[in-house]
Amino acid sequence: MPMKSSRSRSIVCHYWKQGRCNRNPCRFVHGDLQPAGTKVVESLPSSSNSHRPNVYRAPQTQKSQALVPGDLRRKLSPLEEDRVSKRTKSSQLPAAATQMSQRKQCSSYVDGVLPSQSPSKPASANTTSSPKQPDAEVDDVAVAVVPTTSEHYEEKKAACCQDWMSGNCGRGESCQFLHSWCRGDGFSMLARLIEEGHDGEKSISGIGFPAGSDKLYSATSGGVVRAWDCHTGLLAGTANVGDHKIGCLISDEDWVFVGFPNGVKAWNFKLGVYHDLTGPKGQVNALEFGLDALYAGFEDGAISIWKGFTDQQANPQFQQPATYLRGHGSAVTCLRATINGELYRRLYSGSVDGTIKVWDLYTEECIQTLKAHDGAVTSVICWNTFLLSCSMDKKVKFWGCTEDDSDDISLLYTHEEESAALALGGMNDSAGKPILFCSWSNCSVGLYELPTLKEFGRIYSQKEVSAIRNGPEGLFFTGDASGVVSVWKLLAEVSSSGAKVL
Repeated sequence: MPMKSSRSRSIVCHYWKQGRCNRNPCRFVHGDLQPAGTKVVESLPSSSNSHRPNVYRAPQTQKSQALVPGDLRRKLSPLEEDRVSKRTKSSQLPAAATQMSQRKQCSSYVDGVLPSQSPSKPASANTTSSPKQPDAEVDDVAVAVVPTTSEHYEEKKAACCQDWMSGNCGRGESCQFLHSWCRGDGFSMLARLIEEGHDGEKSISGIGFPAGSDKLYSATSGGVVRAWDCHTGLLAGTANVGDHKIGCLISDEDWVFVGFPNGVKAWNFKLGVYHDLTGPKGQVNALEFGLDALYAGFEDGAISIWKGFTDQQANPQFQQPATYLRGHGSAVTCLRATINGELYRRLYSGSVDGTIKVWDLYTEECIQTLKAHDGAVTSVICWNTFLLSCSMDKKVKFWGCTEDDSDDISLLYTHEEESAALALGGMNDSAGKPILFCSWSNCSVGLYELPTLKEFGRIYSQKEVSAIRNGPEGLFFTGDASGVVSVWKLLAEVSSSGAKVL
């Protein structure tokens, strides 16, 4: 059949000019129109290639021939030449100019503790993928149809393959996404704990690891508490609280506490003691233990306190009825207690209304209310003398005292990403340097150095991570909405020195 080329040979491809023509062969010219007498290649030199008419090809340099096979080379479009030129120029910026650009983005520096510059980019992927191809230079006239420069490669590998997570990816090493549950250096996954036959639809609402125990405890929102054998990773037992929703689970020393509607269940597995504590009506969303007392945050905004606990009692009892802290107008979502000497004992409570209240545990009075976030406060932790909070408004905030003689805290620094922040956790590395964990609604957990907030790793999961818990000797745990508990470990033993993240 005769080719319709009499007219198309005199027309430059409109899509090629925009850098987005994917037809091969294309019946229009890929290149500027050539003067009369210029030869138009009717077919590629190799006899194994198919007939490709109306394609003008500039002479290839030796460097470009080494970049990709001849049958994949094509002339750069005007837009592509401009992109390559900009990328090359930016990569040649002197180090001093780059540092100056970073200084212009610096945030306020407070007492040499908080971040003095914007957080750096995430750490590169730690994968065993194929080698990266070198970048094309400006004077090259041929590039691959699908470029594989290091910049392009790292950008694609920064996301985890969803098909691989579900076991359905058949692309192997050619997949442009990461085939790993994490990226970055300094930590690794030890195990993924999930009950055989579990439907995977119940979110992990809390993780506990009692001191000296060989069992790890997890709770799902569906009302089941599971105990995992730390030596084998197998399920050691389950406890069902009925049709009640479990809002949270924590552990302290030999105790495991579980929050459910209208109260708390407390187990001491070492002493074989069980308590059923009742409180206001509503779901318990947050628990905290400190100063020989248990604190519970309820859906109606009240905080219950059960006192009378000591480690020395053979059969410890909690004071009934509990006393209450009232002040929040919406549900309490998170609690954190901190002690700094005999005179500084505080409880921080976050709420759905975006506020954080500071309570004096001696007087049991609210001494300060922070209008912290534009969305619900999802987690609060204490680092050294600072308070960290995160929220559905996609922000992590640092709070601290700005004056030595004042107990009032104020905002010092804000870190923001593109997803809602769900939970915070942390621990110290082998050098005593604190590390912050933050889970995001994009089904990932970021690992950051403090105080610079430099990201050095990222953890991925099939669904959102709703619980983070640190353990001994560099262990930490994450629980997601699919019902999976993952066990992680820093590659070096964690030191007990330095400023601790609690």
